[in-house]
Amino acid sequence: MELFSLDLIKLKYYALDKKSCLTEMAEFLFEKGIVSSFDDFFRAVMERENLMSTGIGKSVAIPHARSNAVLELKILVYLLDNELQFNAIDSEPVRIVFMIAVPETMKQEYTKALSLISNFLRNEQNRIELLNSLTNEEALNILKRIKYES
Repeated sequence: MELFSLDLIKLKYYALDKKSCLTEMAEFLFEKGIVSSFDDFFRAVMERENLMSTGIGKSVAIPHARSNAVLELKILVYLLDNELQFNAIDSEPVRIVFMIAVPETMKQEYTKALSLISNFLRNEQNRIELLNSLTNEEALNILKRIKYES
């Protein structure tokens, strides 16, 4: 399973705040036909976010939700032009946001994808290379180092 695709990577995105960033990302997934209902998916993302911030530290956030509104497991990547307060566990602002949309029934795949991404992003060099990407192709090539094998 390919976790990432060229059309689901945005470079140099400017976000006003956390909620507007999450809203725009959920809308993007809806417009791409990955989620059938923006409202249902966004509600699930915000419910998850209200339990505990998905700002995992080191400038990274991984908002995620399992929902019946999600048609297929997809990951949207935003590399921000600005720093965004995300209530991260290290209190540092975020510049890398991975939104994981997962069908309700795919708990095992969801857990595995989340683990692979967070392990990859623990490496400072990986984060630096991603943020320095000049094109979606360059970012995708870096992300392809994350191997998802079923």
